[in-house]
Amino acid sequence: MRAAKVYKWRWVEQFTFLEEPHGGMRQGILDGEQMNFEIPSALYTSDVFASVSLIVVLLVARLIAGRALRRRDDLTQQVARRWTANFRNVLILVAVIGLIMIWAPQLRTFALSLTAVAVAIVVATKELILCLSGAALRTFTRAFSVGDVIEVGTTKGEVLDLNLLATRLKEFESADGSIVPTGRTITLPYSLLFTLPAKVLPHAKGTIEHAFEMTFEPDADVFAMNEDLLEVAEMALADNVADTGTTTSSGHQRARCRINFGTSEIGKYRLEIILFGHLPDPQGAENAVTRAIGSLVHSRQRITVGA
Repeated sequence: MRAAKVYKWRWVEQFTFLEEPHGGMRQGILDGEQMNFEIPSALYTSDVFASVSLIVVLLVARLIAGRALRRRDDLTQQVARRWTANFRNVLILVAVIGLIMIWAPQLRTFALSLTAVAVAIVVATKELILCLSGAALRTFTRAFSVGDVIEVGTTKGEVLDLNLLATRLKEFESADGSIVPTGRTITLPYSLLFTLPAKVLPHAKGTIEHAFEMTFEPDADVFAMNEDLLEVAEMALADNVADTGTTTSSGHQRARCRINFGTSEIGKYRLEIILFGHLPDPQGAENAVTRAIGSLVHSRQRITVGA
């Protein structure tokens, strides 16, 4: 009668073998634990995982902050834009610093081995470095912020957005004192702050100034017409503001007019007219005041000629 075979189990290098009575070996099934897939522990300590985690956390923080700002009914659109731009710039700065700290060993090795390449990169990215330095200059000096009306060189406009490299402006006409929008949007790099002065034009709570000039022949005594000119100008200004359908709130100053008298180089009379206060349509206000003053002066000229 044939003897029954007896099998014994033992573990060898994570494989299961069956040992037969006569010393023979045959491979059995794999250990059940080998069927489980495990994420290598080295992944949790890798720089890639740390970088991805940092970016995800910052994106979630931006999303939460953006929703919180949109739910705030007590914030004006200008203030909300300013807070959004500032918070976004802070997150970008944190991301840049965090990524540099995470990849510092690799960056240090790369810089040491490729010194010549690093120098070439610095020379090639000189403008980029100037823009970053200009952003730091604007931040530390608080030169301007979202909502300010600035003039840099021949470029003038209202600040719409700020980032780490440039600022975005709603362009105004380049004429002195004019705040009439051109309809264009300009991206102004911060590197210009090192070569050109940045002027912040006066404005507060919707109060702005808009200036323009009118020139007349010396046929009528415009210097004696100061009160009449102011009266017709402010009447035309009030009618224009009323026609725009806006009302002057308690935080806005009522639109007013100021006239400065002078002469040109060839002896003609020149009036510098400054409109200030709540001006929803500066171009329309300028046209209305120009028509009113021009009509009054020309009527006096006809009277003088007829006399």
